[in-house]
Amino acid sequence: MIPYLSEEIFLEIFHKLPVKSLGKCMCVCKAWNSLIKTPNFVFSHVKNLSKNSTRNNGDLFLVLNILPRRETSVEYSLHFDDQEFSKYAQLQLPLFDVIHNSIVGSCNGLLCLVKMGYHTSFDIRFILWNPIIKKFVRPPKPYICSLPYKISVGFGFDSIRDDYKVLKITKKNVLDKYVEVELYSLKTNSWKILDPPKYDLYSDDFMAFANGVVHWVARELVNNQGRRRYKFLLMGFDMGHEVFKEIMLPESLSYLREGKCETPMYVMPYGELSSIAVIVSVYEKCNIWVMKEYNVVETWTKMFNLEILGIGPVPRVLGFRKNGGLLLSSLFNRQVVLHDMEGSEVNYFAVWGRYAYVFSYTESLVLLDQVIVSRGEMYASDSIEGAAEILT
Repeated sequence: MIPYLSEEIFLEIFHKLPVKSLGKCMCVCKAWNSLIKTPNFVFSHVKNLSKNSTRNNGDLFLVLNILPRRETSVEYSLHFDDQEFSKYAQLQLPLFDVIHNSIVGSCNGLLCLVKMGYHTSFDIRFILWNPIIKKFVRPPKPYICSLPYKISVGFGFDSIRDDYKVLKITKKNVLDKYVEVELYSLKTNSWKILDPPKYDLYSDDFMAFANGVVHWVARELVNNQGRRRYKFLLMGFDMGHEVFKEIMLPESLSYLREGKCETPMYVMPYGELSSIAVIVSVYEKCNIWVMKEYNVVETWTKMFNLEILGIGPVPRVLGFRKNGGLLLSSLFNRQVVLHDMEGSEVNYFAVWGRYAYVFSYTESLVLLDQVIVSRGEMYASDSIEGAAEILT
């Protein structure tokens, strides 16, 4: 360290620097390298950057599974949440297989990827990846790996323990009343089986993380006006306290009309992860309900009512923009679409693919002190040479 500046002053300066600038600082000397790699600094740096975005509109993280003429490939890129949805950075593809992975969620710069397949038996594998610093962790396989009838996965942050966790819920058979639940912790690099909630798993979409809780659509069989029918609700799992919670839906969504096919219904974060939204596709319309004040049932409000919009079938909602607009996936031509709700204006972006994922994203140093080796083990690395990867 330079003798006339204290460690506290250096920390104050480092906290205000973006990730790539910190990568340069880590290459200066071992003292700076070790200081920036401490878990306390990584955690506080994420919090500081979240409060002080470099752009008023912040960033959206867009992941597209491109489908070229010859073979399937994947492209990762960061885009600003501006009028043009302009590209901020093209991300380098990792060394592991990305083509067959889906994105569960994004939290503090960390992506959770999952790959599910069936050859001679059902197989499910996860990867936690920070694309900015090019580091990833392969969690061990879950205990429960039998072929499920339905499965839903959620990814989020435990702010109490400064830990990242994956929740996996499976329903083995269509007639099963209960589900099986497993929880992975990055800090312990292990899975554990949890006592399940009493509700059935309805939607097999990935869960939505907001306010320290992952959310999904559940249901229970009840007696309603002399009829046995399903009542729908949201279930949540608090990542910090590791407890389940129930959130009631608006009355119009609690008892959906039952038909031969299940009504598509899924949950998404809304308002910079401060609350949640429920999207329901009914016939040729898509209704979007927003809980304006989190965990206050009375604040459920029907905010949007999408129709076909002249772009084929009702599009899937990918994300909410800070200006009130929507990012949609056109099922007609596989393009990402911006829909301005006030003026009903539709804009196409020059990006398309078989699948598209959009998440709020913040560049971070999460996983900086962890390197994956064989069998899912992890160790800390203090090499200055490794910091140079952040600069490329």
